[in-house]
Amino acid sequence: MGSLGVLVTELTKALASGKVYRVSVKEWREKRSLSQNSFQHVIYAELSKCLIGRNYPEWNEKKVKENLKNKFLGWIDKEFTDIVTGEVTIKSELVSTSGLDVGDAYHYTTQIIEWSESIGCHIKIPAKCEYRDLQEKQDR
Repeated sequence: MGSLGVLVTELTKALASGKVYRVSVKEWREKRSLSQNSFQHVIYAELSKCLIGRNYPEWNEKKVKENLKNKFLGWIDKEFTDIVTGEVTIKSELVSTSGLDVGDAYHYTTQIIEWSESIGCHIKIPAKCEYRDLQEKQDR
């Protein structure tokens, strides 16, 4: 069965439950690459070093990453169901960078770099990296 057949089958099953759904269709785009992920972690490390050097010793890479995700990606609500009681609770969690596509990851990285510059922390962009390639492609 092709993609359309699977989609129709799954939609039919979902609608049979009687629940109301909101459906959105987005163009397929590749997930962010390992290169993009690696560069983001280089940025977190550089920012951490910069902030620690400015007497913010608690700003390790993990804290930098979480705060940048909060600032630029935001939060989503996630539903959890207790298997015994059936009780449903909703908790907010930071948007995960692993779910970003190539374009969204580029935009997120650009926001971080621009914000870093605004607070006086310079992020070096390697001459040969996917981010630089995407940047040049964008400038054409």
